[in-house]
Amino acid sequence: MEQAVRLSVRPALPSLSESKPARLIVVAILYFMQGIPWGLSTVGISAWLAANGATPVEVGVFIGTAVLPWSLKLVNGLLMDRFTFKPMGRRRVWIIAAQAMMAIVLLAMAIDAPTVGQIGLLAAYCFALNLCATFNDVAIDGMVVDLVPDEERTMVNGMMFASQTLGIAAASFVAGQLLMSGDISSTALTFAAFVAIVSSVVVIFRERPGERLLPWSKGTASRECEERQHSAWLPIIAGIFRSIASPLTVLFLLATFLNQAVWAFIDAASPTLTIQMLGWGSDQYSSFAAMVGLVAAIAAGVLSPLIVRITGLRKSIIILFVLLGASAAIGGATFDSWEDDRIFMTIFMIQYVVGLLLSILLIVWAMRICNPAVAASQFALFMAIPNLGRSLMSGNSGWLVESGGYAVTYYAVAAITLVALVLCLLAKVGKSEAVPIPALPIKSSITKEKKYEDD
Repeated sequence: MEQAVRLSVRPALPSLSESKPARLIVVAILYFMQGIPWGLSTVGISAWLAANGATPVEVGVFIGTAVLPWSLKLVNGLLMDRFTFKPMGRRRVWIIAAQAMMAIVLLAMAIDAPTVGQIGLLAAYCFALNLCATFNDVAIDGMVVDLVPDEERTMVNGMMFASQTLGIAAASFVAGQLLMSGDISSTALTFAAFVAIVSSVVVIFRERPGERLLPWSKGTASRECEERQHSAWLPIIAGIFRSIASPLTVLFLLATFLNQAVWAFIDAASPTLTIQMLGWGSDQYSSFAAMVGLVAAIAAGVLSPLIVRITGLRKSIIILFVLLGASAAIGGATFDSWEDDRIFMTIFMIQYVVGLLLSILLIVWAMRICNPAVAASQFALFMAIPNLGRSLMSGNSGWLVESGGYAVTYYAVAAITLVALVLCLLAKVGKSEAVPIPALPIKSSITKEKKYEDD
C-alpha cells in the first residue's frame, strides 16, 4: 500500500523550461527527425532518379517541389501563434501531430510504392512529407525562442543544425542502400517505423510545469502560454509587419534568400554531376553525401560557438561568405580540367561544412531579433525566405546546367554568394545597434526594448 502511494506521487520528469538537459535532448531528437524527409528527398531519391536516367531538369524540378513546403513556413507559424491546446503548452501539441503525420505519409508511400518513372507522384509524397517536417520545425523553433535563454542560443543553434544534419546524413545513407534494390516500399516502411518509435520520446516532456502530458491528463495552461498565445489574427499579423519594417531587415532577408545558391547546387546539380558525369553509382553518392553530412554535423556542434567566440559574429559571417564564394569560383575555373573526382569532392565538402556554419550564424542573428509573442510566425518568416530561395534555385538549376554547363553553374553560385555578402554588410548583420528588437506585443500595454551585444 505504501509503495502504491509512493508511486502515485512520484514527481514528473522536469519540464523543458526548467531543465537544460531536457531541452537539449528534445531539440536534438526533433531536429534529427527533420533531417529524414530532407535526406530522403534531396539525396536518396534524387540520386536514385539520376541513376535511372532522369535529366538535370527533372531532378531539379523534383527537388524544388519536394522542399517547397519549407518556404511556406509563415503559414505554419501563423496557425501556431493563433491556435493551440493551451493546457499542453504553446507548441507541443503541434509537434506531436506533425510527427504522427510524418509516419502516416511514409506508410502511405510504402503502400502505394511509386516507381522511378512516376516522378510527379514521388514529388507529391515528398512534398507532403516535408510539409509535416515544416510543422515540426516551426513549432520547435518557436519553442526554442520561448524557452531557451539568450546565453544558450548559439550553442543550441549549433546543436539544432548538427542534429538535423546527422538526420540528413543517416537518411541519405540508409535510403541509398535500400534503394539499390529499387524498392521504394521497403525504404518508406523502414523510415515510417523509425519515426513512430523515436517520436514517442518527445511525448514525455512538458513545456512548463503543471501542463498536461496528454490531452486527457490533468494539468492547466501556464501563465506564459496564456499571456503570449493570441486569440485574434490582427496582433500576430501586426507583429510580423513590425518585424520587417526596418530596411536593414529587408536587406538581411534578401541576403539569406541568395545565400541558398550553394545549397541549390548541392541539392540539385550534384546528383547528376556525380552520377552522370563522374560515373558514380547512386549508393556511392548517397554514402558520400552522408559522410560529408556527418563531418558537417560535428563541425556545426563544435565550431559554431567557437568561431563566434574567437572572431565575433560579424567577422565570422564575412569569412564564411568569402570561403563559399571562393570555392564555387574555383569549381568553375577548374571544371574543364578535372581528370577525376577529387576536386569535386573537396569543393563539395568545403561548401557543405562552410555553408552549414554560415546558416547557423545567420539564424543566430535572426533568432535574436525575434519577438517571443509572435516567435513562431516571425521566425518562420525569417526561415521561409531562404527556404524559398533554395526551392526556386534548385528547381531552376537544371535549366542552367543544360544550357550553360556545370562550370557556368559554379560561377553563378560564386556571383550570387558575393551579392549576398554585400547585402549582409549593408544590413549591418552582427552589429548590436543595427536591428533593434521589436516591442513585445503581449496582452499588457507595456512595451520593452532590448538590445543584444555582438558576440
